[in-house]
Amino acid sequence: MAEKEKSEMGRLEVEEKEEEDRGHWSGKLDFLLSCLGYAVGLGNVWRFPYLCFKYGGGAFLIPYFLMLAIIGIPCFLMELNLGQYSALGPVTVYSNLAPMFKGLGFANFVAQAFVGLYYNMIIAWTIYYLFASFTSHLPWQDCNNDFNDQYCFSFSDYRDCVDNRTVGHENFIAKDLIYINRTCSNDGKLFASILENKAFWYKSMKEKELENGTTIKVDCVYTNATFCNETLEAIDSITAPFDLPVLKRSSSSKQYLEKSVLQESAGIEPENFGTPLWGLALSLLAAWIIIFCCLIKGIKSSGKVVYVTATFPYVVLIILLIRAVTLPGAGDGIYYYLVPRLEKLANIKVWEQAAGQIFFSLSVAGGGLITLSSYNQFHNNILRDTLVVCIGNCMTSFIAGFAIFSVLGFMANEIGLDVEDVVSSGTGLAFITYPDLVTRLPLPTLWAILFFLMLFTLGLDSQFAIVETILTGILDFAPRLRPKKTLTVGIICITGFILGLPLTCPGGGYLLDLLDNYAAVWPYLFIGFSELMIISYVYGYNNYIDDLEEMTNASWLQGKVKKVWSFFYMGLSPLVIFVILCISWNQYKPFTKGDYVYPDWANGIGWLIAMTCILAVPAVMVYMFVKEWYYGPRLNNKEEFLGIWKTLTTPTEKWSHNAKRAAQMDPSASRFEYVQVGDRVLRQRLLNGMENEGMKRNDLTDI
Repeated sequence: MAEKEKSEMGRLEVEEKEEEDRGHWSGKLDFLLSCLGYAVGLGNVWRFPYLCFKYGGGAFLIPYFLMLAIIGIPCFLMELNLGQYSALGPVTVYSNLAPMFKGLGFANFVAQAFVGLYYNMIIAWTIYYLFASFTSHLPWQDCNNDFNDQYCFSFSDYRDCVDNRTVGHENFIAKDLIYINRTCSNDGKLFASILENKAFWYKSMKEKELENGTTIKVDCVYTNATFCNETLEAIDSITAPFDLPVLKRSSSSKQYLEKSVLQESAGIEPENFGTPLWGLALSLLAAWIIIFCCLIKGIKSSGKVVYVTATFPYVVLIILLIRAVTLPGAGDGIYYYLVPRLEKLANIKVWEQAAGQIFFSLSVAGGGLITLSSYNQFHNNILRDTLVVCIGNCMTSFIAGFAIFSVLGFMANEIGLDVEDVVSSGTGLAFITYPDLVTRLPLPTLWAILFFLMLFTLGLDSQFAIVETILTGILDFAPRLRPKKTLTVGIICITGFILGLPLTCPGGGYLLDLLDNYAAVWPYLFIGFSELMIISYVYGYNNYIDDLEEMTNASWLQGKVKKVWSFFYMGLSPLVIFVILCISWNQYKPFTKGDYVYPDWANGIGWLIAMTCILAVPAVMVYMFVKEWYYGPRLNNKEEFLGIWKTLTTPTEKWSHNAKRAAQMDPSASRFEYVQVGDRVLRQRLLNGMENEGMKRNDLTDI
């Protein structure tokens, strides 16, 4: 008996040493802020407002908040449960939850690795802009740079030109002033050269939506600065030159990004791709060095850094919001933002994009949430954390929408356009539109520094979780490397920098968009769908609810709440994700960037990246089944195959190891206990002694 107790004490000491090596958050707030920082990222500032603009303004908010309830909160809570209950990272959690689905860990790891490469490149852009902002005259402030062309359009210079038309000047007739070819002029020779080449200056292409919903581009002729007439003969009616038309304008900040920072090439083809640009390469190196320094001691260091990186963006966002809503024309932007265009709800793309935005804004299915929660103490209240992060994340997007649409209303008022004519999508809103704004605010240098610091910290939080997911996957897969965690982090960062160097080339922007389109969207949707199906139909929904109750002591999860939640987990949530995935595949078209259509081989690489993640799951399932059958008795009968299925879908001992350890360390902290009954280890409720049959195991486990 004494020998058994001694052996038990020795085993507990080994387990405690393993837990100590793996690490824990030093406080509950560390985890909460890390989750909030991971979820709240660059997408809240530029992607959400653009989607809201594109899909009906306030109408987009309706499916957006519905998707939060249908897939956002359930999936977020599910992933926190997976990590906290098992204390395992995404690479190993699935192989212990249901060994047949261990390929999901590989899918998570690969998807996060690709996302981490290009996400840190975006952080490198913010570093580049941040250093470029430390000057009294911002480099994108006007069109007087060598890289600017005849289409460059400076909003501040244009505003001055409009003002001069009103006040007049002793040396010219004010009403004859026009802003074109980067200058505000009434020079007769300039006017003559413009009229001699009217097609060059005033003929353009505009998008036209057909009755079947297809969008095509058609020729049009400008008859004034903003109105484009599809009647090509209209060009003969132009007798006096006017300002550079809307669709011809290339803002000074846009040209700074494309022609100076990125030096963007004509395409992704090898002959156009180019070599790394030293400025971007140094910025990328700085980004990886910062990540290394913040993660050098694992979550104990990153958990403290997030106190700054997760809160600072809110300070800047509130300042920008207060300033933005007081700008002239801000009301027009807010009106466009809040007043719904209900006819848009008939478009399936609105619902698809709303679901996608919730999915990726909350960072579900990327493995980061499992990683972060795996460092929690077993009895941390993830129910509370889920509500705080999910609601906080979506409200951040909603509030950011007010700030950004106020800015768009101001810009529309400045140049005399409608709100929809000044918005830019994706990267443009962060690195083109806002830099334009700061040039027209008092102390533009200060505003530029604050804004890019905000973008930097927003991106840094998410990158922490991405790299931590990769690190955790490696250390959980190879625990012998845990004593060499610093070296492992260094190798990850060095590898990330080297593999990210192609993104610093003139063709790197095309590669970045390709990775963003193929590495995150389809793999994440598939992983999320698979997780819901495994939890609901393989592991068991009842077990999932009991896991939550065991960790949080929330007895109210049983009864009516359990039945209501089953409607989401076992039906609606996976169905919605499955439909979105099918629609995405059904409506597939070759990837484009503006007018540039990616070549077939580039789209092929994108498909290869996506399918490597997705097909790894069924491929590993087949491998595990064949392996189990090959080394088994190979009876070739129904009972044999059912036995293999049961073996490969039954949680391993390691899955509940963390829970059993917590029950041993503090038996009074939970309503459950683990007891051995014959050849099974069962979890049973302490209050009434009723055992949970769903936790039966066929193997003998010492507890």
